[in-house]
Amino acid sequence: MRRRSLLALAGLPALPLAAARAQEAPACSGSHAALCALAQRVAADGSNTHALLVQRGATTLAEAYFTGTDRPSGDWIARSVAFSADHPHDLRSISKSVTGLVAGIVHGRGQLDLQQPVLDHFPELADLATPERRLITVQHLLDMTVGWEWDESSVPYTDPANSETRMAWAADRNRHLLGLPMLHTPGSRWAYSGGATALLGDIIERRSGQGLKDLAQAELFNPLGIAPVTWRADRNGRTLAFSGLRLRPRELARIGRLLLDGGQWQGRMVVPADWIAATLATGVPAGDGLSFGRQWWQGRYTRGPGAGVAFIAGMGNGGQRLFAVPQLDLVVVITAGRYNQPGNGVPSSRLFREVLAAVQQG
Repeated sequence: MRRRSLLALAGLPALPLAAARAQEAPACSGSHAALCALAQRVAADGSNTHALLVQRGATTLAEAYFTGTDRPSGDWIARSVAFSADHPHDLRSISKSVTGLVAGIVHGRGQLDLQQPVLDHFPELADLATPERRLITVQHLLDMTVGWEWDESSVPYTDPANSETRMAWAADRNRHLLGLPMLHTPGSRWAYSGGATALLGDIIERRSGQGLKDLAQAELFNPLGIAPVTWRADRNGRTLAFSGLRLRPRELARIGRLLLDGGQWQGRMVVPADWIAATLATGVPAGDGLSFGRQWWQGRYTRGPGAGVAFIAGMGNGGQRLFAVPQLDLVVVITAGRYNQPGNGVPSSRLFREVLAAVQQG
């Protein structure tokens, strides 16, 4: 089977793009006429985009919400929704990036050693230790360079061969993960892995003594003025570190602003500045012209709209995107309902590039 684009992060087939309802022209607030005109085009393009929010510094350049089909994680039936600023949206794998920030908070407390072997945190699984597995560190989980046998990008999530699906059905998730065959030396190769984030979330809980959702609420969301969030848990009650978080676009934009301001929010340090700097600087090659580090993506387009502008991003299945653009002091949030469709991220990436071009043109 041909490997799908990492930008798509696609999985099982869902509603075809043509099934997205034609959207009414949205009311666009903001100071940038070209961006609001762009939002009008998005409303009619059949892409099932749900929201576009563009902020530069303290100014909202454009904010628009659309009507589209949606089936958040955990829901069985797709439905038509008239989105607004009040709707928390399923962020899918942007949850991973948020988990990366929580890891930074715990690291800043001195409770998380990035070079410590992962197996040290799971003494009940000592029987799984081999010389190769002992080399896996917390840093490898953060950067998804574990080296184990893992593939959740080339097969749909309905296929039992999908590694994340196999993890979800495992009787003992951690034993399953730490028992996977090792294919490469840890740190030598990158592979997109929800399992790495799942283990990272468990280690954060063990080291901090707090549940991931409660910790994130107290130390990240509350300081940002974000009301109690919804974040799905697995059948054992563990927060899904790799998925399941829901935030409103304006709330997600605050996380983007946090990145641009070096971990500060309105003068208060929320995530250590050195953690943010290392996140922006880490560049593990991840394919499609992207790099990856500490649960965040980095990229720079080499040609076409937005060429030459570096960005950091959180990306989620269905077209969920959070972009922070240091050069332009820009935060862009895009939500959509193209879950699990082949190429589901492409319209969001195209929209982001159009936003970059419009902002560069003034």
